[in-house]
Amino acid sequence: MRPQAFTVLELLLALLVLVIVMSIAFNTSIQGLQLNQSNEAISTAQNKARRVLEVLSQDLRTAAFAIVTNAPFNSNTTSISFAQVAGGAGYTVSAVAGSTLTLVSNSATLASEIPVGSRLVVVDGNGNAVLTRTSSLPVASGLSTYTLTTTCNNLPVTATSQTLASVINLMGYSYDTANQKLVYQVQGDAATTDVAFDVTNFRIDYVYQRRTSTAVTEERNPSGYLVSGRVQPYFTSGGAEFFLRRVQFTLGIQIPLRGRNVERTYTGQVDMINTLYYQAKVVNVCNP
Repeated sequence: MRPQAFTVLELLLALLVLVIVMSIAFNTSIQGLQLNQSNEAISTAQNKARRVLEVLSQDLRTAAFAIVTNAPFNSNTTSISFAQVAGGAGYTVSAVAGSTLTLVSNSATLASEIPVGSRLVVVDGNGNAVLTRTSSLPVASGLSTYTLTTTCNNLPVTATSQTLASVINLMGYSYDTANQKLVYQVQGDAATTDVAFDVTNFRIDYVYQRRTSTAVTEERNPSGYLVSGRVQPYFTSGGAEFFLRRVQFTLGIQIPLRGRNVERTYTGQVDMINTLYYQAKVVNVCNP
């Protein structure tokens, strides 16, 4: 008995079923690949934002006396500048006269530690700070004391038991809105350095401790914290004192994916812990 052959209709039906099964399998594979690609893009955006904020936060944690300044950029909602200690823990200041500081140090290499043109931050016990530069090498003026001349004609600090001078670098980060990138610069550099591209959003919020005679609270971006577009590390308003205590960052990164942009936002914050020991209420910039 001869085996019965498939009819044309049966072959067409079998072929149709095969096409349907292969189509479903193909679409499932494509969807899986697209989902994996999307997850990778999202992860890349998040990792990129996190790395940028980690670098920024680490730099800000080393800010000398938690000083936020206006060089090389004004510190505001899209930029922040600060003084970073470049040398040791600081030198005790025993006298201030005009443009001259008297330092107390047992270091035998003080001249190499503070070369001419060094940037300094000087903070006294009254909450005054000044950013300036040296115009001479330290000159021995007594037992473990040295005279140092600065480029500031009249240093706005006084010699107290807590007055310190430290060698610093002035640096900052700023958001270039037009080109959607975050840039970095050290005071004295001819140009900025690109840190991150495809930045859709960069915002800085400043959290202050508000002190009155009866309570201590916290406020984000309180009224009066910006003067001429610059953040004030300390100010008074309505009978209350405001001390900068925390800086918070929001960074949005976008990555192109299949004709659209994947955007993710990452946040971070840095506590200005140095202000627990030295509160720089007034930060003066004098030929930095």
